[in-house]
Amino acid sequence: MNEITLSMDEPKKKLMQLNESLPNASNELVYDFGRFLTGYLNPELAPQGFVMACELALYDLQTGTNGFTGKPIQSRLVGYPSMTYSLLRMQIPIIADAIFPAEFAAGVKAIIEEVNSTTQ
Repeated sequence: MNEITLSMDEPKKKLMQLNESLPNASNELVYDFGRFLTGYLNPELAPQGFVMACELALYDLQTGTNGFTGKPIQSRLVGYPSMTYSLLRMQIPIIADAIFPAEFAAGVKAIIEEVNSTTQ
């Protein structure tokens, strides 16, 4: 499967101001997660890479340690019950719709659906 890749410059800007692209988020933590996620995005990504970056960011928030540096994460997103991170995970397709072109967002959703169908 030949996946499209996309520069993350514009999506990063939108993540930093996610409240403008996604004004009706279910929770303020979604906006915080968007800002936090920018540090996990490579300059260019395919949909699968974006999903992987989200998963790594969520894992690191759950453990409270940056997996790249080994240093503690200073964020209000650290220390929540695992259900909070599961709820943030469910927001990934919604975030993708808010920050990416339709074709890329559809690719993100397809990856998530594929992963979910194989883990159930």
